[in-house]
Amino acid sequence: MVIKYALFALLVFSATIPGYAQEDENLNIIDVGNSALWIEFAENMAYVANPVDGVIIIIDIGTGQITDSIDAKEGISVLEIAEDKNTIYATVDGQAPIVMFDTDTGENLGEIDIGEAEITLYSTSDQPYGQREYVTFNTNAIGLAYNPHTGMLYAAHTTVNKINVIDTSTNTNVAEIPVGKSPLLITIDESRNMAYVTNRESSTVSVIDLNTNTVIKSLQTGFAGNQMRIDSVNDMLYVTHHASPHVTAVNLATHEIEEKIQLAGPTHAIAFDEKYSLLHVTYIPESGVTGAGATGMVEFINTNTNEHVGSLDLPENPFTISIHPETRNLFASILNKGTVVRANLDEYPEYQAILDKIKPQEQASLSPGGGCLIATAAYGTELAPQVQMLRETRDNTIMSTESGKSFMAAFNSVYYSFSPHVADLERENPAFREAVRAFITPMVSSLAIMSLAQDGSESHVLGLGIAVIALNLGMYVAAPALAVFCIRRRI
Repeated sequence: MVIKYALFALLVFSATIPGYAQEDENLNIIDVGNSALWIEFAENMAYVANPVDGVIIIIDIGTGQITDSIDAKEGISVLEIAEDKNTIYATVDGQAPIVMFDTDTGENLGEIDIGEAEITLYSTSDQPYGQREYVTFNTNAIGLAYNPHTGMLYAAHTTVNKINVIDTSTNTNVAEIPVGKSPLLITIDESRNMAYVTNRESSTVSVIDLNTNTVIKSLQTGFAGNQMRIDSVNDMLYVTHHASPHVTAVNLATHEIEEKIQLAGPTHAIAFDEKYSLLHVTYIPESGVTGAGATGMVEFINTNTNEHVGSLDLPENPFTISIHPETRNLFASILNKGTVVRANLDEYPEYQAILDKIKPQEQASLSPGGGCLIATAAYGTELAPQVQMLRETRDNTIMSTESGKSFMAAFNSVYYSFSPHVADLERENPAFREAVRAFITPMVSSLAIMSLAQDGSESHVLGLGIAVIALNLGMYVAAPALAVFCIRRRI
């Protein structure tokens, strides 16, 4: 019985549809060889796994030009890049060890043994059990996820229903976590050190506490869970499914299913535009595994409301889609064509038309629990400790009182009138971003005083709020004014 390629074949089939994407002034199509599977970003480069040719293609995100390639292995599948270690980790179809490459030189750094490289089962013969032959075949991992805060890499060892925990300081397997049947992909909520695993065969999502390496919950999100994305501003996880016509929204704080957003058929690739809180979701074609599905279309979901807000026709259904937050370039891999589609979302008219529909909803949803746009752009991610502290101070302290709610309503009406433009400038100009970060850091630090407020106490919140305002007036107004006054007197 030929099993070791079965899951990979399913993935290939699910991404294969007829038709070719048409290149125009708003997008370009990059030929990367005979296949294009997984896409990962690191700094200003996109790394694309080409499993048929056994190479990793490196593309400049800004220009869309191929700059280099790395000789890997035939069947190379999912990539995960640890930028702090300059290392690409990759799974390979048909083999258990994780392979490693240097992002700067492309050098092969060796393999990580995750154990149980082979598994033996009865064959599918029609003979009685006592007369069946045993068949031994290779196992393999598929999904990978790296947490830079802990230095741990996690691999979904699909064939043996486990998650391997790898210490990247020694590149050794240090623990195994049993999960559901056929774990496929894994994503990490870095702020809580929690992991989520889609189990294809058992149709569950395993919730793992990575502090203890234990599964704390199993969620029935839909049939044949597939790809996932996290919206850290709204604290939600979104899951697509190969055999259910919806995207499931999971609350990251409670680990509860919030909503199943109905679409036209089984879903596959998913990307998140964090600037506009917009999910991009594509379908898989009709098959005997998934049933009827809609092809050639991308659906858009506003994660502030979990509402379906529009769709665009596609000549190809991609295998993966990713959006680079700084350059606003979307990359989509077309597996069977061996191409990568690159589009600048800010210059794509059809996408702008979708955004025009949701911008009024966006502005309404940003009060009072919206994103800290300027700080997020300044610190590079919503997961930065400074951004999380701002959000927690607002939501848990200031918004817990009536006076705080009134203040935030007035503040938001002003703040969101200019903050999107400032955030855009920060993303476009690194020097300006560094200047803004230096400017706001003292103010952000001063807000730690608000943690002294007792929950729900109007007087504490009001008193400490006035103290913070006075402190910032002293830092940003009084101190500079005094310095100017002293300098002028000496002159």
